[in-house]
Amino acid sequence: MSGIRFPSDLAEELRSYLFEDLTVETCAVAYANGVDGTDAWVVTSVAKVPEWGYERRTAVSAVLTGRYLVEIANTARLGRLSVVIIHTHPWAKGYPDFSIVDDEGETELLEYFGRRVPNSRHLAMVVGPEGCCARLLGAKTKIPVWEAGDRLFLWSPSGDARPEQRHDRQIRAFGELGQRIIAGLRIGVIGAGGTGSLVIQQLAHLGAKNFTIIDPDVVERTNLNRLVGASFADLEVPKVFVARNLIHGIDPDAQVEALQRDVIEEDVAAMLKSLDFVFLCTDSHASRAVVNQIAYQYLVPAIDMGVSITVKDGQISHLTGRTQMLSAGLPCLVCTQALDGEQIRQELMTPEQRAADPYVIGAHEPQPAVISLNSTVASLAITMFLGAVTPAPAGARLQLYDGIRGTVRPTVARQVPNCLACSPSGALAKGDRRTLPVRRKRNL
Repeated sequence: MSGIRFPSDLAEELRSYLFEDLTVETCAVAYANGVDGTDAWVVTSVAKVPEWGYERRTAVSAVLTGRYLVEIANTARLGRLSVVIIHTHPWAKGYPDFSIVDDEGETELLEYFGRRVPNSRHLAMVVGPEGCCARLLGAKTKIPVWEAGDRLFLWSPSGDARPEQRHDRQIRAFGELGQRIIAGLRIGVIGAGGTGSLVIQQLAHLGAKNFTIIDPDVVERTNLNRLVGASFADLEVPKVFVARNLIHGIDPDAQVEALQRDVIEEDVAAMLKSLDFVFLCTDSHASRAVVNQIAYQYLVPAIDMGVSITVKDGQISHLTGRTQMLSAGLPCLVCTQALDGEQIRQELMTPEQRAADPYVIGAHEPQPAVISLNSTVASLAITMFLGAVTPAPAGARLQLYDGIRGTVRPTVARQVPNCLACSPSGALAKGDRRTLPVRRKRNL
């Protein structure tokens, strides 16, 4: 993840305010949590500039009073936040750019905020009716601006790289802009097994160019009935290496980071903060808890999926699947009661801790799995992803599949007030201020 990320409700609030009056420039201030180790900022609040906060305001310029700048600096310093100074170019067509006047004004603002709020990096945004542009305060290099909600929407330019001819048929469906966005996203896939390998294959065909694949396991003989890209020659090979070969067989130019690690480990979970979108393809409650919180805490949208085959007395009684998008404004896995607290506790233990715990009984029993059910759920997840990042009008964000009845049912869940993961009083947009439910490194 890079650039500035707004939760969808704050983005909508900002848009409505900035363009109430198109006859003059309008200013606003966003306060953001910087994300360690990345060029990313997660916006936690937005403030309108009161009338007394303007020293001068015309159709082509706006200057803030010294008194209001003091108030901004005090708020940022008290909260240990980065400041994002925002103003409009109401007359701009397409994506606006910073003017010479903006450059000169930012030189003074950089000096002021650097002195008053020295431990944060501050930013500037200029917003027009059709888009925006952002940069570090006083710098020239542009950074992206994202809105995360039921869609991941890019406010700023997406680049001008020409899509490849091999994607012509899908460009006819969702356009060149959608194709450029897919190619530019840094996508994580957690779990490279039955559903994960199918998700990876479809993403590669769609034109995704930058992958991080995380899975601690190697290929076993019992995986071969459903692991796309694997053969008998891959037995005992890490699943992430099979996934990397699968991607490069489709697109040799794709960038793939293959990690034979577990996402519940502290340093691995921290890597998800630098991604743009995540697919969660595991049956582990602990990994789901980690990705669920990251989706809201760092505004990195994710899609969780699960499949289940229930066999009773030698007969299949249930064939079910679920896909759920996790993002600001949408209910999380805590809200939908998809997480088991005791399972999370056990899965976060080290093998030594698990062996010593009297409440951990028995071993994990493998569940039935077939490729057709995995394929259906993986395809639902990918279509949901297209609806979230491209103009494709796929609006479902929580779906239930019944293989016996042959139905896919979109459904709506309720966000739990004050949820510890997805509400403003919980982890939403808190960035590094909240700890993640991970397995901590032990000091030797």
